[in-house]
Amino acid sequence: MGDLHDLRMGNIVIREMDADGGIERHVGEVLSIHARVKYLDVDYRWGEWWDVSTATLWPFRPEDVPGYRLRRASADEIERLGLR
Repeated sequence: MGDLHDLRMGNIVIREMDADGGIERHVGEVLSIHARVKYLDVDYRWGEWWDVSTATLWPFRPEDVPGYRLRRASADEIERLGLR
């Protein structure tokens, strides 16, 4: 299961399930990756799902979401915010 952390869009995946003594397999392609984001700078428990491929809130379509996007914090920002 650990190799699922390295999935990228376009990867081929195989879903396997035990079907009455036999194994049923389905082949698919990764179309999007979602991430659950928990915010560290709020004093209550709050998190959102984001579509990593479009950097927009999920399950909204990119044209429907507000004008904010998810981005990776730079090393400078991490140091400045004291997160290391």
